[in-house]
Amino acid sequence: MTLEWAERYQQWGQRDREDFARIANQLLAGTFLLRDQESSRRDYYFVERNEDVFAGYFRLIQWDLIVDRAYGVVQLTSRQGEAHLQLRLMDSVLLLILRLLYEERRKSLMITDQVICQVQDLHDKALALRLRDREVIEKKYLREAFSMFRRYSLVELVDEDVTDPECRFKIFPSILFAVRLEGLQEIQARLAAYAGRDSSEVADSNQAD
Repeated sequence: MTLEWAERYQQWGQRDREDFARIANQLLAGTFLLRDQESSRRDYYFVERNEDVFAGYFRLIQWDLIVDRAYGVVQLTSRQGEAHLQLRLMDSVLLLILRLLYEERRKSLMITDQVICQVQDLHDKALALRLRDREVIEKKYLREAFSMFRRYSLVELVDEDVTDPECRFKIFPSILFAVRLEGLQEIQARLAAYAGRDSSEVADSNQAD
C-alpha cells in the first residue's frame, strides 16, 4: 500500500497539520462537511484540496472518504458500520420527509441553489401521507429531531424557533447521502410502510451514515 499521502503530510507546516487533525476529528464526530454551509466551507475546501491525504489516513482506520464536488459534500463512512444511528420512528419519518421535500423541490432549482422549506411543510406532508392522526407533529419531536439533524449537517435553521410552523430551514444536499433511496417512489413507499405505527418505536431499518 502506497503511503505517498503520508509523505505529503510530512511536508506540511504546523498550521496545515493542526487543520488536518481538527477536520479529521470533526468528520469522525459529524460525518459531513458542506461547501454550502458557511461554518464548514473553509474546511470543505481544505479537504477537497487534500483529498489524497485525508483518504489515505482514513483508509488506515477502515473509514472511506467521499468527496462529491457536484453537490459540495464531503462524507465519511465506516466500513465496520460504527457510524450507523438507531433512530426512533418519528426521527426516521422526519428524515424521510426531508429527503422527499428535497427531491421535490430540487427539480425546479439549479444544482447550486439552496432548498429552503418551512416547518409547516413537514406538518402538511405528514398529514397528506397519513403519517399522523393529528394536524401537527409534536414540538418535542421537532426539537429533538432537528437538534440531531443539525448536528449531522443535514439541515440549518434560517429562523430560530423550530416549533413555529413558519420557521424556515435549509435542507443540505447531504440528505442525499444520509438517506440513500432511489427516487420519489422508493421514499414514498418507505413512508407508507411507517403509516399508523407507534411513534415511540425504534426503526432499525434506517441509518444516517
